[in-house]
Amino acid sequence: MLTLALLLAAPQAEPSAPQPVPCAATGGLLPGSGLCRADALARLPRGAWNPPQGCDVIAQEAQLTGGRWLLYAAMRCGEKTTRLAVTPQQGGALVLRYAETARNAELMGRKALTIVESSPAHLAVYTLASAGLPQPQTQRCALRTPRGEGYPYDALVYDLATSESRVTAALDMPCGPYGRSAWPDTYWRLFSGIGVYYQSAGDRPEFDPESLTVFKQGS
Repeated sequence: MLTLALLLAAPQAEPSAPQPVPCAATGGLLPGSGLCRADALARLPRGAWNPPQGCDVIAQEAQLTGGRWLLYAAMRCGEKTTRLAVTPQQGGALVLRYAETARNAELMGRKALTIVESSPAHLAVYTLASAGLPQPQTQRCALRTPRGEGYPYDALVYDLATSESRVTAALDMPCGPYGRSAWPDTYWRLFSGIGVYYQSAGDRPEFDPESLTVFKQGS
């Protein structure tokens, strides 16, 4: 009993405080995902895109739904860094616009990406891409592998069939505003439960289009 009384009287140890993330003090922490920028950048696949001379690359994040974050490699030129901001769009899509630019001020506010979320992702793509199109047109349009060069290996376009290639070649976006465009940098990619529509219309993007990665803490 004496031993028990001594144990009860002994001061209880205070719970240890959480250890600070090492990169937080130097501004290298992505606050949403909780990743250090250097660690996040190491996770990202890279394409042929590279920043211009005098600029480098830094990891950035944009919030999706369900506690998920979209990580991407963005351009940094001196003290200016490109950042994309998410705004919901009618129909459940998310639009990412340039909220900050590293070099090209004309990109400010311009749409960089449209994202739909679903499992499987192609269902949400069809819902968005076919909205407002006449029924006969939606029956002829589908996600297809693009013809021609300049597309990423996993790119898809919402387009007419090959048998209608003359019509397809003659028209820009024959399947609506999310359809195949004359610009080879306009396309869909499907991965990690999202569909991403890229539409830069000839503008040089200030981020690596192929670096996009979905991250969720604990997954």
